[in-house]
Amino acid sequence: MLPLVQVCVVVVSLAVVAIAVAIMRAVVLVGRATADVSKMTGEIRLWIDEANAFTREARDTVASVQGVIAPLRHVAERFEAIGVHTADLSAAVIGEVEPPLRTALALARGARSGATYLLERLSQRFNLGRSATNGGSDHE
Repeated sequence: MLPLVQVCVVVVSLAVVAIAVAIMRAVVLVGRATADVSKMTGEIRLWIDEANAFTREARDTVASVQGVIAPLRHVAERFEAIGVHTADLSAAVIGEVEPPLRTALALARGARSGATYLLERLSQRFNLGRSATNGGSDHE
């Protein structure tokens, strides 16, 4: 039985050595993973710092835009008021000018029609005394 115990001791010794090697490899891998996590943590901190800087710049930009929006809104309201006043003034001017202008146009058309009629009548009157023949001869 002694050889069997010796074989078992050798197997157990080999198993202990294998476990020790596996533990050492695991420790090395955990160390590498920890180093990678440390690097990534540093990079993430840089990204967070950049994101914070970007956020600050965005806030500053929004504040600047908000500072510009109020005067622009005021200018737009003024343009709206000016547009309303201009439309009212145009309507008032057209309301005051249109009826007399229509009357004047109607009078001008009437005068032109009357003058045309008179001129036609005068031209017919002066043309009646003249003969419309070809010199008084009856042949062609």
